[in-house]
Amino acid sequence: MNAHKIYMPPPSNWQDFQTLVGDVARLKYVPESVQEYGRQGQKQNGVDVIAESINGDIIGFQCKETKKGTITKEVVDCEIEKAKNFVPNLSVFFIVTTSPRDVHLQDYCNKLNKNGGLGFKVYMKFWDDMIDDINRSRSLLVSSYKYYLEEFGTREKEAHLYAIAQAFNRPAFTDDFLHERNISDFESALVDTKALLRTGYLYDRFGKNLVLQTIPSSAIGCIEYKAFIDEVDKNIEVIYQAVLKDKKLLQKNPRQFDERAGEYNIKRRRLMRKINEILNDNNIQKIDCHY
Repeated sequence: MNAHKIYMPPPSNWQDFQTLVGDVARLKYVPESVQEYGRQGQKQNGVDVIAESINGDIIGFQCKETKKGTITKEVVDCEIEKAKNFVPNLSVFFIVTTSPRDVHLQDYCNKLNKNGGLGFKVYMKFWDDMIDDINRSRSLLVSSYKYYLEEFGTREKEAHLYAIAQAFNRPAFTDDFLHERNISDFESALVDTKALLRTGYLYDRFGKNLVLQTIPSSAIGCIEYKAFIDEVDKNIEVIYQAVLKDKKLLQKNPRQFDERAGEYNIKRRRLMRKINEILNDNNIQKIDCHY
């Protein structure tokens, strides 16, 4: 997983946990095949949720809500014995628990699989693994953990804005274009800044060292903020296309810098006005421009 994972607690009751396990199973297996198996009080042969892979393998899930600590090897053995009686025969059996990842249980299951004889593969799936699966599905985040997604988006939007403020508070955007004597350097600054908007990485124009890192804008769920980023990107692209058009002319005749400076100042001022508006709306210090 990437560094921008949202951490959330497990459901507060076993029913919701079992439903969530089914929702995660639909992300990986044939969605129509996923079912919560039986009901409380019925004999389920160790299986709470069943699914079918695209290859026709039958996958069983045993859901273990654990309030404290972790489950034991004895519990694992007990559930495996029950699952051996499941019809149709299982290909894979997951024991899914709300407890944290436990290397001892992982090693134990690996040993059982290596020894063979069970009739199926058995794996532990801990809450840490569930978090990874949930983070891979925006629809599941929205349906099950909307509050956490919104809080995450708010924090990450603010962090991204601070990175934007730092990236644009540079001579390429703040100084009078009359002082920009190397059109290639200016072009590089535009390209690097466009890359920051999408990838979250900003490199310097000389040594290509990483000078700034944030999350990519695509990781932020706010539609309005994405629209702002798109608008900023379009404004930079307008300036960039002008640079490509003027580059040869300005290299051959540096005196043209004075004539073109006014137009570049106007284009950059329009861009910086948009950026400063959103910085101000989010109580972040505006960027001073010297033209």
